[in-house]
Amino acid sequence: MDAEFLHTFFARAADWFRRAAAWPGEAWARRCAARALAEAEDRRFEEDYAVHYSPGLTKPPDVGRPFFLKPLGRVRGGVVLVHGYMAAPLEVRALGEHLRGAGFAVYGVRVAGHGTAPEDLADQSVAAWVSAVERGCDVVAALTDNLAVGGFSMGGCLALLAASRRPERVRAVFTICSPLRLRSSSARLAPSLLGLNAILKRFGAARPSLEYVDNHPENAHINYTRNPLAGVKELLEVMAETGRCLPRITAPALVVQASDDPTVHPDSAPALFAGLGSTEKELTVFQRARHGIVNGDGSAAVHDRVAAFLRQTLVQRPSPGAVLMEKAFPKPESTVDAASLTIEADSGPEDESAEEDEALHTLPSG
Repeated sequence: MDAEFLHTFFARAADWFRRAAAWPGEAWARRCAARALAEAEDRRFEEDYAVHYSPGLTKPPDVGRPFFLKPLGRVRGGVVLVHGYMAAPLEVRALGEHLRGAGFAVYGVRVAGHGTAPEDLADQSVAAWVSAVERGCDVVAALTDNLAVGGFSMGGCLALLAASRRPERVRAVFTICSPLRLRSSSARLAPSLLGLNAILKRFGAARPSLEYVDNHPENAHINYTRNPLAGVKELLEVMAETGRCLPRITAPALVVQASDDPTVHPDSAPALFAGLGSTEKELTVFQRARHGIVNGDGSAAVHDRVAAFLRQTLVQRPSPGAVLMEKAFPKPESTVDAASLTIEADSGPEDESAEEDEALHTLPSG
């Protein structure tokens, strides 16, 4: 060995030991910073809850409170989870618990106007919704540089918008039953009805304006039972903005859809997949005849699919800031075949009589 080689070897070894010695203190500081940001979001929720509490309409506080889940061992990466329209963080809590068990820190965002009362939702905007997701990204980014963002239904759209605005920070993105189009065409009437309401109010018409419609959700213990038309108008704008932002997203992406979703138009998932600028992207379709596939029967297969995607994107190809952890701990074996079409048996109980109806179809980008 020549002197130059030995000098380089010992210099790198010394740097490695210096970083290893400093890591516990840095990790503690980052945990404290993340905790402080999460606590600020908790206070924001408590203030909004107190202001907008409506007997008979507002759910218990544990439904709407943001959650921050951290694994007992080392943090493999961080995930920001976003719930859907008219829902609350509890909607994605089960998925968050599953991901924590896989070694990820998980922050469940409360989108502005949710978890309180429908009247609060009626006063919100797309900008306020996206801002809530970006604050959630700040919580997780304070803890780890290895950041993914994803969500269910409208939450997936908001996750895509956040990923397009922070391409240097978001290393993976996923959506579950997220709409670019809705099956029902009645939602498109919301802007017109709002315009009519404004005219009636301006001229002092005695006829009451239509500002809310009844909602009959799958999870009545979580979702609002009154849907503000002002919120529907913003939802339509979220879908439009999502379509426009797709080419700017370059992070690895997973698009999950239920085959017979009664809420989201079946064209949405293929359109999301085709529009993404990501070179690494996968489309997974579960044979399901309902919208809320993140909870209830068959949800375990959905949770497993998301966890496998995150292991592949965050753990096997960690960020530069995670090099020390990569060297200290071995990588797990890949659970996703990103080079070919795969069909995996799914044990979901929705139709036990037809095995092919319980198949998970994964279509990589090629």
